[in-house]
Amino acid sequence: MLKKVIITAPVHPFLLDTLKQKGYDIQYAPDISYEALMACVDAAQGLIVTTRVKVDAALLEKANQLKWIGRIGSGMELIDTNYAATKNILCVSSPEGNRTTVGEHTLGLLLSLMHRIPSAYKEVQAGKWIRAANRADELTEKTVGIIGFGNTGTSFAKVLSGFDVQILAHDIYKTNFETDQIKSTTLEIIQEKADVVSLHLPLTNLTHHYANEAFFNGFKKKPYFISTCRGAVTDTAALLNALQKGQLKGAGLDVLENEQLASYSSQERALLADLQAFPNFIVTPHIAGYSQEAYYKMSKVILEKLGII
Repeated sequence: MLKKVIITAPVHPFLLDTLKQKGYDIQYAPDISYEALMACVDAAQGLIVTTRVKVDAALLEKANQLKWIGRIGSGMELIDTNYAATKNILCVSSPEGNRTTVGEHTLGLLLSLMHRIPSAYKEVQAGKWIRAANRADELTEKTVGIIGFGNTGTSFAKVLSGFDVQILAHDIYKTNFETDQIKSTTLEIIQEKADVVSLHLPLTNLTHHYANEAFFNGFKKKPYFISTCRGAVTDTAALLNALQKGQLKGAGLDVLENEQLASYSSQERALLADLQAFPNFIVTPHIAGYSQEAYYKMSKVILEKLGII
């Protein structure tokens, strides 16, 4: 009897082809709902997920044959890994597969803000040719604060290595990573000295709304603020308030607290519209880790960690 794997999200063909070659029976259901998955998960030995379907204790209780869960990408907040461990279900993710592109995208957001690229382009589209007001800030010789120095934080530091910048990194779990360019430090020192602050944190009970009113009020300079981690790590209302109060030179996000724009309440729509009214604010639709190369590499990393290749 073939081992069954349910795939709950779009994946690179390499993952599908490799599983087939290794003798797995694949149920490819990239649009499957939680309810539909609940109805069929009892037959699965493997489960491939992203951030769309929650894998909670109730679903795991139904998964009587489940041996492993492969999370395409980083962040395990939608998987009850503690309960999975009680059932001896192996849970793996693949942050190594998309960390490079997240680092590059973070730099892209930052340089776009510092060099006024999106706002200047909008002005040209409107028939305006404005130079003096679009004078850029150079990244060279700035101090960059990186909060969270895991896969994507270190990747951002790597793409910054070609710039003459000082990097201040803060990570409560990681030590012994200092170099001539990178210094380990506290949040308070970053708030005091950084010209740029970039978040690279997982979403946990500790990091929910990490970037809140107190966080922004702690800045001594007016830094550029970047987040390519999880939307709920930043309190959106606090970010808007910081922009309104002139506490930031600009803000670039790849994530939002609620990324289902069609579900927005009137309050959420107003909040996003207020943010978008600022020329020094940009947002992209959670694509930092979504490059063509990462699409393949994340699948390859998952298969390697599961011992399938």
